[in-house]
Amino acid sequence: MPDKIPWKILDKKKFKIELFSSNLNLPVNISFISKRGSKKNDPLLYVTELYSGIKVVKNDGSHETFVKDLLNYKPDFSFPGTGESGVIGIVSNPDNNDVYVSLIYKDKDKFFNKIEKHKTNNLIEPIKKETIIEGIPAINAAHQIQALTIGPDNKLYVNIGDGMINPEIAQDDNDLRGKILRMNLDGSIPSDNPIPNSFIYGKGLRNPFGADWRNSNNSLYISDNGPMYDDRIAMIEPGKNYGWPNSMRQNSIFWWEKTLGPTGIAFMQGDQFPKKYMDYIFVAMFGDTYKFGAEGKGKIIYKININLNNEVKSCEEFLKYTGDGPASIVGLAFGPDGLYFTDLFGEEGFKNKGISGNIYRIISQ
Repeated sequence: MPDKIPWKILDKKKFKIELFSSNLNLPVNISFISKRGSKKNDPLLYVTELYSGIKVVKNDGSHETFVKDLLNYKPDFSFPGTGESGVIGIVSNPDNNDVYVSLIYKDKDKFFNKIEKHKTNNLIEPIKKETIIEGIPAINAAHQIQALTIGPDNKLYVNIGDGMINPEIAQDDNDLRGKILRMNLDGSIPSDNPIPNSFIYGKGLRNPFGADWRNSNNSLYISDNGPMYDDRIAMIEPGKNYGWPNSMRQNSIFWWEKTLGPTGIAFMQGDQFPKKYMDYIFVAMFGDTYKFGAEGKGKIIYKININLNNEVKSCEEFLKYTGDGPASIVGLAFGPDGLYFTDLFGEEGFKNKGISGNIYRIISQ
């Protein structure tokens, strides 16, 4: 646990940051539980841990294991090691609290992407596990299965990178990589998908890490990492082509010319922040992998004002790292009382094999 919080909010008069939960093992993405209690030991959210499983974090910031040892292979602890491979995306079904998680698994000598569903009666332990989809090749250590979201249509949406080996895969309608997938909650193909008998909902994506739904237009927005330029934000529409590998700007809303490494994104859609921030999108920037200290291009959260015509009115820094460690932001989500984000490495990094990651909370004051 850091002696002082090594993150700086640019507007200290309106917001403050708190260390909410610590001693997590490489925390990646978070999903809030919709049907939750108000007692301090009631479960608040789930968080994926890259090389292990899922923790359930309670209202007081304490945590316990929801499920462990999800990986059937031993990851490499000298980061980047398995890169983005491991236990990544997570979403809790608001109707029944089923937990969906995306991860990598090994079959013989090959690796694949899959999604599991974990049913729970008490929010703190699963009672049944079910594989929703599997067999999507994971040839490289990066650009694999990422964020999971459940849309207003009660469908499961899946971000999958291009696998990094052959970028042309992102344009191949017979390959699920480099796509946004849409499926029923049982893993079947919806009858109204844009390509008949296919999970593909949008294509031409490189490494779409983050995702969130915008309530004001019922649309899915994603962050996508460019090669060495043109990291972007895009709104996903059925059947659209987002250009990669020929372009990172096609059908994009906003892009950064220099690479910043966008990870989690989150829309402000409640009363957690002042009204002026309603419908702003907050974007986490990871920066260079495992770089110590503050850096100009990463370890930042941006606040972006996008109107309903998807015109960007402003893009400004909201929070940045001021410490000396390898800390960097991955997961980002609004909870009942503020904006939460995961700090993957914490201040100690792999000194304790990654068991120094944190979740921070930004609240209005």
